Amino acid sequence: SNIIFNLNAQYVGIPHIAADIKAVLKHSLELKCEYTGNDGNGEFIGWYKDGVAVTTEKPGHYVVMQDATYSTLVIKIFVKSDENITVWQVKTKKNGTEEPSQCRFGQIRLKPSPQGIKTNRNNEKIESTHGSIRRSEDKLVHLKCIIDPEPIDPNEIDIQWDFSKDGHSFSNLPLGINKVDNELVIEKVKKIHNGYYRCSLNDVSFTVLLRVKDRLAALWPFIGIVSVVLVLVIIILIFEKRQKSNKKTSTDDDEQDQVNDPLVRTTTNTSENDNKKRAVNA
Repeated sequence: SNIIFNLNAQYVGIPHIAADIKAVLKHSLELKCEYTGNDGNGEFIGWYKDGVAVTTEKPGHYVVMQDATYSTLVIKIFVKSDENITVWQVKTKKNGTEEPSQCRFGQIRLKPSPQGIKTNRNNEKIESTHGSIRRSEDKLVHLKCIIDPEPIDPNEIDIQWDFSKDGHSFSNLPLGINKVDNELVIEKVKKIHNGYYRCSLNDVSFTVLLRVKDRLAALWPFIGIVSVVLVLVIIILIFEKRQKSNKKTSTDDDEQDQVNDPLVRTTTNTSENDNKKRAVNA
């Protein structure tokens, strides 16, 4: 049982104060002290860490819930500085049990757990939930689970990997994926590898979404730009051709108008007659 009983005690610590309490980084943890006395009033004051009231900390990191029969400390997000605390203690107003030993907890150690996933690309780390990575088809992909705290001997841990298309129902990994030293290796990623990859250790998991793009996906913007340029060039050529055609038609029409104009014909005929007369006189 996680509860310690003492015939002479009126307080009970949960979990057992002698237990090796472990926490998970960035997860919550609860410490509880129950009062079992006949008067039904434990007269709780609050919780302290290394003698300092947790109420002095930033609001939201520690939450205390209590009434006459119990007091619970909730560490909302366990951080590395919490691991440095050597004593977690509840205090009361009860004479003789101001600091009940049954509710005096020792140092809480972190257990190795997944805190992210990194890839074979430099500085590419996914450390937030709902994160994703993108790759083009036939590229090499490595997925490595980030474990914190890092184990002294990585070979002592066995990271489990599984796969899901929708992020809800997980099963075995797709074909073409190898697990090497707790890492996933995809030599040539394909469309079938689209999906969610989850690494698990000590009942803690971390998931990342792998998006596989068509190998020509990177060319589409370039192809689009080239297409637009070609369309513009064709439009310009058609426009210039039409303008030249219009100019030629306009010139031909002007010449025909001059031929058909009576004034122009009279002037031309007069000039021709004058030329003939000069030739005869000569």
